[in-house]
Amino acid sequence: MRRPPECFALPRARWRLGDLRVAVPDLAAYTLAGVCRVLRRLRVRRHRGRLSLHSPDVAYDRKIVWVQRGQQRAQQEPARLRLLFGDEFSLYRQPTLAPVYAPWGEEPTVPLSCRSNTRYRYAGALDAVSGQVVWRAGTKMGVDGLCAFLRQLRAAYPRHELLLVWDNWPVHYHPTVLAEAARLGVELLWLPTYAPWENPIEKLWRWLKQDVLHQHRRADRWLELRQQVAKFLDRFAAGSRALLRYVGLLPD
Repeated sequence: MRRPPECFALPRARWRLGDLRVAVPDLAAYTLAGVCRVLRRLRVRRHRGRLSLHSPDVAYDRKIVWVQRGQQRAQQEPARLRLLFGDEFSLYRQPTLAPVYAPWGEEPTVPLSCRSNTRYRYAGALDAVSGQVVWRAGTKMGVDGLCAFLRQLRAAYPRHELLLVWDNWPVHYHPTVLAEAARLGVELLWLPTYAPWENPIEKLWRWLKQDVLHQHRRADRWLELRQQVAKFLDRFAAGSRALLRYVGLLPD
């Protein structure tokens, strides 16, 4: 079942009960209902699939070791050094859909705006020790925005050695951004290519979507929506053990 039907000379991407009768000789004499009962006994059932991505980075293990060492140093010397997980996030005017409670037989709806799906950009950093979140927002988050964000990080930690873990977005590698990080004494650690699961701040964005953005009713109240996002992020301005636990940086 973990291999697609093409591996058995069947021209389909997903398994059907009839395909199993063809591919598995012991099932050839079974009816479709019989195949279904066999699968049930074997605890095999239909699941909704999810997308997965395998990082092609040949330096994957080495980069993860660098980040882990930085975390260990930050935990051992929090008064001197902080490790921050950084990332960017896009807010759109239109709501996103998610399961909601509704009366039986009634399809829940959420109103869309007739206006264009305006975008607003955020840059954030999550302190791996305290759970503090530093963030910045603007209509764009290019070179100038990232340089301003780096200055904001240095202002938030004026006396600490800073390690900033970033992904491989090309703007992060812009010479002006790299020069500003060096000038401010912010050391950059790079995540493996295409490996968002290694960045805990991704779960902060997920929490934001779950609490504020899914099924929201502020599509025509753009400023109010941005204020709600700011209010959510400001909850972690002084640090949060609950956030560290949520993103997996604090053991239960």
